[in-house]
Amino acid sequence: MKNKLIASLLFLLALPSFAQTTDQLKKIDQLFSAWNNATPGVAVAVQQGDNIIYNKAFGLADLEHTVPNTTETIFESGSVAKQFTAMSILLLAAEGKLSVTDDIRKYVPEIPKYNTNITIQMLLNHTSGLKDWGSVGSLTGWPRTTRVYTQDLALQIMSKQKSTNYTPGTEYSYSNSNYSLMVTIVERVSGKSLAAFTEEKLFKPLGMTNTQWRDNFREVVPNRAIAYRKQNGVYEQLMPFEDIHGHGGLLTTTSDLLKWNALLETHALGGKQVYNWRVQKGKLTNGKEIIYAAGINVSKFYGFDEISHSGATAGYRAWLAYYPEKKISIVALSNDGSFNPTGIGRQIAEIVLSDPRSQQLDFAPVIFDESGSDYVRAPRILTEPDLKKFEGIWRSVRHMDVQTVERKDNALFNNKSRGIVISRDTLFFDRKWISTKPGRITILNWQDTLSYYKVAAADLSAVSLNSLAGTYTSDEADVTYLVEILNNVVWINNKPFPAFKLSASFKDGFFSADGDLYEFRRDKKGKVTRLLVSTGRATHVSFNKVK
Repeated sequence: MKNKLIASLLFLLALPSFAQTTDQLKKIDQLFSAWNNATPGVAVAVQQGDNIIYNKAFGLADLEHTVPNTTETIFESGSVAKQFTAMSILLLAAEGKLSVTDDIRKYVPEIPKYNTNITIQMLLNHTSGLKDWGSVGSLTGWPRTTRVYTQDLALQIMSKQKSTNYTPGTEYSYSNSNYSLMVTIVERVSGKSLAAFTEEKLFKPLGMTNTQWRDNFREVVPNRAIAYRKQNGVYEQLMPFEDIHGHGGLLTTTSDLLKWNALLETHALGGKQVYNWRVQKGKLTNGKEIIYAAGINVSKFYGFDEISHSGATAGYRAWLAYYPEKKISIVALSNDGSFNPTGIGRQIAEIVLSDPRSQQLDFAPVIFDESGSDYVRAPRILTEPDLKKFEGIWRSVRHMDVQTVERKDNALFNNKSRGIVISRDTLFFDRKWISTKPGRITILNWQDTLSYYKVAAADLSAVSLNSLAGTYTSDEADVTYLVEILNNVVWINNKPFPAFKLSASFKDGFFSADGDLYEFRRDKKGKVTRLLVSTGRATHVSFNKVK
């Protein structure tokens, strides 16, 4: 009788736990209710310790032949692949075949010598300042997925860049060039292709039998999902037709990525030393720590430590995360370009972590007054000279960002947000703005300290606009632009591609509809001599005006 009573009590105690788990699984199911037998889809798996607690697939792998996604479908993992390239570098470092403090030109002398040496560690942390080869390539009219990019072509583009986005080591800026270069280093140091090296050192030892690099995009890969995007309400294929890999290009399954993520617990390859290198956050030359380590982000989410990375290549999307305190891995792989891997991945994390210690943002903005206390007093009124200090158009010193501050009824607005006056030299919009000296401001946020300088308003006079017209050629991007002025609008021609117009932002500064910045530069006599183009991950690509 006593044993039966104990058994009954244990059963009752177990019920809430079982019910909660069932509820969690239903909540995860609901996240994928939009994917069905008329759409592409996703495979998702969640593992805690040795137990796989969720493992399902949704939607179709092939819309033409109505082939469903399964838990063993092969997807491309986008930038989740970067950690495999990083691991290859770290294994070579552990073997004493290279050092992460080495200058990259020791192995890749094709890269120009810049004002500061670039180390392998900078490549690992995205702090090298190297311009992204895909961003530069897009300026020719051939963005990725529209032509066959190869390892050699990417290296050729990188070797033509006469400058970096910033002084190496001083900033974090995500660039695929970092990881494409590491592929070259792995291959030159090991004497093997990246595919052969990782098969021997990573995939085979871990039993990742369904994982390979897309080093020949024409290869037939059984059980691979086709990637799609939606255009005008209709799905169309969007496949990565390129052979360059290492920054991405890893074909894999959810089950194989769970095996890979187990390394973060077992340290089975390379031991504790290589694990420590993998999760060591990068540092800038000013001592500031960033969250990017060796192909992974090391941060906090929902109060827990999170080791993660997302991926996006063509119509493929991916998310891989590990929460060491709970020993939980989450992986999601999709062949739908509209899938939000980070958003969905973290919604799953919220469900399975279940006992958040904090739901506050890690970096919530805080407003301070001069004494350092939280700002709680009523907004101050600025005088006329103080208003003029902030009013105007501001251009980032380092980035392509442009901010405009307008005055209305003795108040200052930025993007319709009214500034809170902290002091005569400090405002708060979405971030803290500090007037440091005439014509200069500093904008502070949790990521960085950004300096801006005041620029003149756009000059749309016929004389100014017509002086921009002409032919501009770039050795860095290997392309020639014809700039024309039609009906007081600046147009860029890059035949055989369609011409596109620019919208004025400030004097001699224009933006394209894609958000690229075009800045015309003049000599001391006011004559236009150059054009600098800044796109997502490549700034100040130089064009010279042809006489």
